[in-house]
Amino acid sequence: MKAFSFLTEDGLIQIGVEYQEKLYNFSQGWEIYKQLKGNGQGPELGFLQVMVEADFFQVETLQEVVFALREAQPLDDFLLKTPVRFLPPVGRPQKILCIGRNYQEHAKELGNPVPSEPVFFSKAPSSLNAHEQEIKLPPNVGRVDFEGELAMVVGRRAQNVPESQAMACIAGYSLLNDVTARDMQRADQKAGRPWFRSKSFDTFCPIGPFLVPRDMLSNTDALQLNVRVNGEVRQSATVSQMIFGLAEIVSYLSKHCTLEPGDIIATGTPAGVGKLHSGDTVEIEIIEIGSLKNIVK
Repeated sequence: MKAFSFLTEDGLIQIGVEYQEKLYNFSQGWEIYKQLKGNGQGPELGFLQVMVEADFFQVETLQEVVFALREAQPLDDFLLKTPVRFLPPVGRPQKILCIGRNYQEHAKELGNPVPSEPVFFSKAPSSLNAHEQEIKLPPNVGRVDFEGELAMVVGRRAQNVPESQAMACIAGYSLLNDVTARDMQRADQKAGRPWFRSKSFDTFCPIGPFLVPRDMLSNTDALQLNVRVNGEVRQSATVSQMIFGLAEIVSYLSKHCTLEPGDIIATGTPAGVGKLHSGDTVEIEIIEIGSLKNIVK
C-alpha cells in the first residue's frame, strides 16, 4: 500500500492511497473511518506530511482504515477520477539533504575521487516538483543533467542517532530526481564555491509520486533503481551497490544536523547521468515504490 498527495478539483490538498492498483481518497475515507469508530475523534489528516510529522504514517494505519471502509461500504465510493493531479508527497520539508558520489562508478564518471565518508549538500525546498509536472530548463546555464535516486523521508526527530537505531527514524521511501545544472556546478567547484545554486532552480527536485511506508520494504538492499530517458535505460543499479548504506547515511547526517520529520534525504545516484533536452521524458523507477515521470521543457 502506497500513499501520495494530490490536488482536488476544488484546489484542496488531500491524501490518497494506492490499493490493488487503484487510487483512493484516503482523506475522505479517514473522516468516515472516525465515525465508524464511534466518536469521530482523531487528527485532521488533510496533508500527508501531517501524518509523517505526527509519527502516524505506518502501513498498519493505512491498512486498518482501508479494510474498515471496505467492510462498511464499497471502496469505489472513494475511487479517484483520472487524471489525478499529483503533488510532492511532502510539500514543506525543513530541508532536502543529498548524498553525493555514493556509487563508485558515478564518482569516476564525473572525475571525482571515491569518498571515504559521506559527502552531502542541500537543495532548496522551493525546487520541489511533482510527478508528471515539467522540469524547466533555465536559460543560459548550459548543460542540465538528470540524476535518479532513492529518497527517504524522515519520520522522527533524529540527533546523533547510532546506525542501529537510524532506520527507525525513517517514515518511508520515495523516488527523486536530483536535477543539476552541471556546467554551473563545475564552475562553482572550480572556484571553491558550494553547489547549492546549481541544484536549487525551481522544478529541479521532482519527487514521488508515492511515499511507501518503511516497514513495507524489508530488504532495501535488493531494490533496483532504473532511470529511462525517452524509454532508453540510462541508469541502473541496486541499493546494495551504494558506498554508504541507508542506516549509515541517516546516522551520519544526524551527527551534523538534527533531522526533523518531513525532511527529505536523497541517497545518491548511480553512473549514467546525462544531459536533458527540451522534450525529453525522464522516468525513475523502483518497482516496489513506483515510477516518477517528468517531461522536460
